[in-house]
Amino acid sequence: MRSTARASILPLVLLSLIPSWAQEARENLDLRYRYPASIGASYQALSAFGEYRSEYDLYDLAAVLRYPLPTFPSIQPLLRGGMLQFAPRETDNPWEHKDIYALLGAGYAKRFSKTFELGAELEAGPSLSLYPKLFPETGSVGNWNLLAQAGGRLALIPSFNFAVELEPSLRYLRSFGAVSDFDGLILGLGLSVHLRLGEDPDAAKAPLRSLRISDAGSASVFPAMQSWYAKNPFAKLGLSNTEAFPLRDVEVSFFQKGYMDSPTLCARIAELAPGESREVGVLASFNAEVFRNEGVTPLSGEIVVTYTGKGRAGEQRASLAYDLQDKGSIVWDDDRKAAAFITPADSALRNYASYIRQINKDAIQIGYSPTVQFAAQVFHALGELGILYQSDPTQPFASAKGAAVSVDSVSLPRQTLKRITGDCDDLSVLYASMLESAGVETALVTVPGHIFVAFGTKAAGKDYGELSPDRTMAINVEDQLWVPVEITMIGKASFVEAWRKGVEEWRSCEASPASRGFYLTKKAQEIYRPVGLKETDLGLQYGSKETVVAAAAKDAARLVDAILEAAGAAAKATGSKEDLNRLGIKLARYGRYAKAGESFAKAAAMDPQYASPRLNLGNLLFLAKDYPKALAEYQKLDRSLSGGQASPLLAPLKLNISKCYSAMGDAAKAGEYLAKASDLDPKLGERYAYLGQAQAGGAQGRAAEAGTVEEPFFGE
Repeated sequence: MRSTARASILPLVLLSLIPSWAQEARENLDLRYRYPASIGASYQALSAFGEYRSEYDLYDLAAVLRYPLPTFPSIQPLLRGGMLQFAPRETDNPWEHKDIYALLGAGYAKRFSKTFELGAELEAGPSLSLYPKLFPETGSVGNWNLLAQAGGRLALIPSFNFAVELEPSLRYLRSFGAVSDFDGLILGLGLSVHLRLGEDPDAAKAPLRSLRISDAGSASVFPAMQSWYAKNPFAKLGLSNTEAFPLRDVEVSFFQKGYMDSPTLCARIAELAPGESREVGVLASFNAEVFRNEGVTPLSGEIVVTYTGKGRAGEQRASLAYDLQDKGSIVWDDDRKAAAFITPADSALRNYASYIRQINKDAIQIGYSPTVQFAAQVFHALGELGILYQSDPTQPFASAKGAAVSVDSVSLPRQTLKRITGDCDDLSVLYASMLESAGVETALVTVPGHIFVAFGTKAAGKDYGELSPDRTMAINVEDQLWVPVEITMIGKASFVEAWRKGVEEWRSCEASPASRGFYLTKKAQEIYRPVGLKETDLGLQYGSKETVVAAAAKDAARLVDAILEAAGAAAKATGSKEDLNRLGIKLARYGRYAKAGESFAKAAAMDPQYASPRLNLGNLLFLAKDYPKALAEYQKLDRSLSGGQASPLLAPLKLNISKCYSAMGDAAKAGEYLAKASDLDPKLGERYAYLGQAQAGGAQGRAAEAGTVEEPFFGE
């Protein structure tokens, strides 16, 4: 028989209880009145859709725990535990039983006003049917079931912490045991009461809503400027105190989900007077995810402002919309920003720089600046890859420079290596990255409409002649000489020509020095740290190493020839023995030993008492590793000088003799002559103490090994 206690369907007209004005509410009421958890008790009268053995009175008693998600309180996981009572009306008493159940599920609730809420829930779980009278002689009999429930709820909320809910439900019971008489759908309707934890935001002691937050101006975010935004705002907010009392301890923070690991504190304001307004800059500590952004991505971050007023706490949130630009985008309002794209830590660049050093190690020009030679090697190696200058057709540096709203694009060095073309800024950051990866200090140089690179030579300003006889061929910055390179000439000209062009561009602004810029990479990267990299193998084909080595060696020889030509011209012009000796020293230091010997011999022939060229002739034999002949030459000069007046050459001469003995493995004699040199100049004894120390386990001392590396003292 069907139950006569059918429950009526919930009238739809109950929805009319929700005030129409609530649907026009501007505030998110679910967030405003969110609560951490609620505990409730419910009663429902039930009516089965199918026929049971006889008529039953059905009802349900349950306890419910709900947990609204903190960031999305409309979603509410829940736990329900309770009892279904099946009470027969007639003589079917053996089938009287209870279902004890526990259900897990989730609900959705939408608050339409402060006092009304509409929701729905879905739950499922096990139930255990207990039949105490079915077999009296054996006691209660149990039967396991599956219980699923879908329901709705209309809540009346007279106060924040208390709610009365009208709950219609539809349940499905399915037996897992032998008793299946009660399987099927069950309709329910009942009431529940809930205690909601938390604090009423409208209560006298609740948090305040005393600020008006407005967008005072925002700009796009550029991934390459990641480190900049941690200390410099990319947007501005207006804060206005709308209360008649002051607000204190105001803190403003910003968070962007997915691109930040935690909120960034933007500002602290000790006090905001009644009616006072302040402008606050928005800071952001973005994580490495910004470097993976392709194209322009619209984002909306969250502003959180906390404060106190009259002893009460306030918290307000607002959204901030902005655009995240492509990872290669940049605005040239500060030329130092290019330093963010200089990535010497890139393993592909480090490996390539090591390869360049390796293939050129046997073609190094003796005596000339190794830094300049390496810069030339990198210049020609990049040219051998086929990398060429190509102006950006859409927004070149020349038109974008100095424009605060004009967006340009700078390629990472690894991207330029793959694409093998780039404009002046692309090639500049690639060249600087290659040099920096090998420990060469670089700088970004800008002149109107152009950017290029200079590198530090570690040579002092007075030593310009070690780089070029032309003093103007280097830039003196804090007494270090820097070499500018016009990198856009790569693949089209020699390194020396690119160097000269860089100098011309720098010197072209002599009349208006404020129009040019010189920015040390290491200083610029203190502000604009290098962008994050996701390293992969570039699969570079390095090209012909013979071509690179030959081109770099030709440039080095050309530079040395210019220095020697100037020294030769000076010696020829004066014809003095001193200038001939100095010319010989230069020739010797650059490995031109034969010509150096000729120059020393001429100087010595001009004045037999002039000892410096005689010492230097011995030095040539030492550099040729003919230590016995060098020793004989030194000893001959030593006998000549020791019998006359004291000479400033005696101390370095005896040190050179010590080096010869050390190179030949005679530590005792090396120590003897080191002591003599030390008597004449104590500093020499301290610096070269190793020359007289024998190496344990070997015929030659450590001094011998060291002595063959260091060049001897030349007499000028």
